[in-house]
Amino acid sequence: MDGKRQRHDPALGVTFTRLAGEPLWKRLLDEGRTRRHRAGETLLRQGDTGTHVLALVEGVVKVTRVERDGRIRVLAFRGAGDVVGEAAVLEESERRLASVSAIGDVTVVVVEGRRFRGFVERHDLSPVLTRHALTRLRQSDRARGGCCSRERVAQALLALAEAAYGGRTGDGAHVSVTRTELAQYLGVSRNTVSAALCEIGDRVVGAERGGVVVHDLGALRAAAAVTDEPYADA
Repeated sequence: MDGKRQRHDPALGVTFTRLAGEPLWKRLLDEGRTRRHRAGETLLRQGDTGTHVLALVEGVVKVTRVERDGRIRVLAFRGAGDVVGEAAVLEESERRLASVSAIGDVTVVVVEGRRFRGFVERHDLSPVLTRHALTRLRQSDRARGGCCSRERVAQALLALAEAAYGGRTGDGAHVSVTRTELAQYLGVSRNTVSAALCEIGDRVVGAERGGVVVHDLGALRAAAAVTDEPYADA
C-alpha cells in the first residue's frame, strides 16, 4: 500500500499499475505502440492465440466469455493503468479464454508477447502478476455481494462513467453497458438492475438502447454512497 487514500471503485478493482508501481508502468508503455479504439470495438477475441498484451492508457473495457451453452458472461471491467490479455501470452501459443471490447473510446499500448515476457523476466514481475490475478478474483467476489443492489448498481455505473470519460465526465455521459451486462457482472437478475435504476431515479440515470446514460453525476455519486476509504488489495 502506498499510504494514499483512494475511493473504493468496486467495478474496476486494483490495477496492475497500483501493484507494480508507476515507474514500471511507464517502462511497460515504452515497450509497445499506441492504438485507439471506438466504443463497441473488439480488442481481443476469445479463441485467438495470445500474441500480444494490451496496456490500458485511457478508457474502460469489458471482459466477456461465451460459455459452452452459448450464453455470454461478463467477467470483469478494466480501466486505465491495467493490462489485459497477459494470461495467454505468458504461456506461449495459448488460446485466449475471453474477449475484450471497448465500452467507450479507448487508448491502449500494444506490447508484443516476446517483449512482454522479456519485460516480466527482467523486472521479476511474476509475483506481481500472481497477486494481480488473485486480487481480480477477490474483486469479482466483492462485486457479487455486499451492499444493497441499488448501491452496487450505482457504484458500478459511477466507476465506469468516471473511468471511461476521465476528467471530461459530465451530465449526459453514455456508458456502453446494458442492464443485462450489469446483471451478469453483479450476479443479479436483469429485473433487479432495472428496479435499482428506477430506485435511483430517471432524473439521475436512464436506460437506453446499448447502454445507460448518466443525467446527474452528483446524484449518482450520492446514490453510490462512495467513501474515501483505501481499497484493500492484499
